[in-house]
Amino acid sequence: MGMEWWLLSVLCIAGLTLLFLEVFIPSGGILAIAAVLCIGYSIWELWLQDYRWLAVICAGFTVLYTVALFKFWVKKIGLHTSLDEDALGDDVRSAQEMIGQRGLVMSDLRPAGIALIAGRRLDVVANTGYIEKGDSVVIIQSDGNRILVRKSTEESQDD
Repeated sequence: MGMEWWLLSVLCIAGLTLLFLEVFIPSGGILAIAAVLCIGYSIWELWLQDYRWLAVICAGFTVLYTVALFKFWVKKIGLHTSLDEDALGDDVRSAQEMIGQRGLVMSDLRPAGIALIAGRRLDVVANTGYIEKGDSVVIIQSDGNRILVRKSTEESQDD
């Protein structure tokens, strides 16, 4: 004789609990596999023991529960990125307006580093190789989040 219907229902609920725990406990999929086995076995046995209505209810609830859990996981873990104009950082937006302005290199640019331009520390990239700390630079381009500078010379008036 098979298991009682209530025991199989408890096994299904245990599987749903394991599925819930899989979201929060890193198990490498072991909890998910155990959950699928518990739920699958309980639905299969309910079906074979002529508790088909209960097997359908368990299967339907499992599907709804899994969808809700997946939506929660995506909302909690998923990335919320926007590529519109408001998503640009203040550094990038102001750097586009600051093209041509001079600044002082705060850390060696190899080729990336930090420069002080118009009283603000900006992440910048040198257009050619290496620029030493303390050298003067000028902003020549800003693409997305990349601010491109070149070494500035005091004698040059076209910077």
